[in-house]
Formats: sequence, structure tokens, C-alpha cells
Amino acid sequence: MRWKLWFGRILTRWLPPQEIVDLAAGVWPHIWKRIPQDQRVDFLKSVAQKHAGMLTAGLSHRERVVLMNALMPIAVREFPLVEMDFLSAFAAPGERYNPEHPDG
Repeated sequence: MRWKLWFGRILTRWLPPQEIVDLAAGVWPHIWKRIPQDQRVDFLKSVAQKHAGMLTAGLSHRERVVLMNALMPIAVREFPLVEMDFLSAFAAPGERYNPEHPDG
């Protein structure tokens, strides 16, 4: 793993951020094929839980609002919202986003 991280860091010095994202997107189909069909939802859920904080680190409350508003049309296009169970998904906020402390 150490050499992979080292190689990744070298790429981040040589390539612009968008090219790195394009590279990851080009590799993604090969990764996706290796994940068994019955494990894909759990895999994506795990990735989101593990990395969402990293992807939004440093964003202010206002930037998070702008981002979420920009992502909503994409979510509506990609997910069958009419079939979502919002009451189950948001029944108990637990450790979710705390609007009283938006940057903490």
C-alpha cells in the first residue's frame, strides 16, 4: 500500500486535479466489475460513509449549501426518488450533520 500512496502523490504533483479525477473515472469500470452484484450497494454506502467528510473538508456552511443544491438535480436524475423511504432514512439523525454547528 505504501508504494501505491507514494505513486498517487507523485501523480498529484504532475497532473491537474481534473485529469486525476478523469483517470479515476477511467479506472472505475474495472473496479466495478470486480465487486459482486449483491455487494455493490454496501460497497458504495461504505465508500460514501468513509470519504464524504474528506471530500467536503474545508467547505464552509454556505459552500456546503451551494454544493448540495448543485448535487440535487444529479441525485434526482440518478436515483428513483419516488421510491425512497425518507421517513426511514431520516427517522433518527444520530451523528448526521448538525445545523447548530455547521462547520464542526
